[in-house]
Amino acid sequence: MASNHKASASRPVSRGGIGLTGRPPSGMRPLSGNNRVATGLPPGTARPGSRGGPLGTGGVLSSQIKVADRPVTQQGLSGMKTGMKGPQRQILDKSYYLGLLRSKISELTTEINKLQKEIEMHNQENSVYLSYEKRAETLAVEIKEFQGQLADYNMLVDKLNTNTEMEEVMNDYNMLKAQNDRETQSMDIIFTERQA
Repeated sequence: MASNHKASASRPVSRGGIGLTGRPPSGMRPLSGNNRVATGLPPGTARPGSRGGPLGTGGVLSSQIKVADRPVTQQGLSGMKTGMKGPQRQILDKSYYLGLLRSKISELTTEINKLQKEIEMHNQENSVYLSYEKRAETLAVEIKEFQGQLADYNMLVDKLNTNTEMEEVMNDYNMLKAQNDRETQSMDIIFTERQA
């Protein structure tokens, strides 16, 4: 019994929390949900996205990045487009005007070469057009001859279709021949009078 009393005297009571000098009992712990040990950083300065810091607040990583500002090229991402460059050339000296004259002279020479090529093309087209025009004149004469022959053949076919006699055709032929002879004689007389 004495040993029983001795153990109870050396052991502190755990229910009431009386006589405890170490950690508080489990029933008296604080009720906060964050049981982590503080890291020495001010609140709200932890890494974004971690459990220690709030999401979407902070410095560089919270800025809005637009995909249109970073277009993808064959070599990868290009840099973001900046604004206008610095001021243009402010001193307009002799070399500036010489460079300006050289650029204008090169533009003029290219334009002159272009115009000369166009002139050559037009000359070639004109020569081809003249040759075609001469050929068209000769072909027009041939067409007139063929049209006369075609008229004769059409008249012959018409006579055959109407069942005209051969004697009538010969009479028409003789009459037309006599008329042509008279007209040629009158033309010869007029020509000799003009010559005289």
